[in-house]
Amino acid sequence: MTEQAVPSEKPLFTAVEIEQFEADDVVAGSAIGKMLSILFLYTVFAMTFVAWWTYSSLSDNHGAGPAHAEHTGH
Repeated sequence: MTEQAVPSEKPLFTAVEIEQFEADDVVAGSAIGKMLSILFLYTVFAMTFVAWWTYSSLSDNHGAGPAHAEHTGH
């Protein structure tokens, strides 16, 4: 038959260790939140720049034919 583990009466962590875990969680959560915010803003700025660049490139070349179209008579 299988043996069952007897629960120990001693707590796994002390109260001081638990408080330190909670403090570490707050610091880690804050760092992750800042990192995600910065990455989100970077993505928005990059997307805005690329959209502007694409629009600018397309509107500058709108209606222009190929560069070699003038020399088709040769």
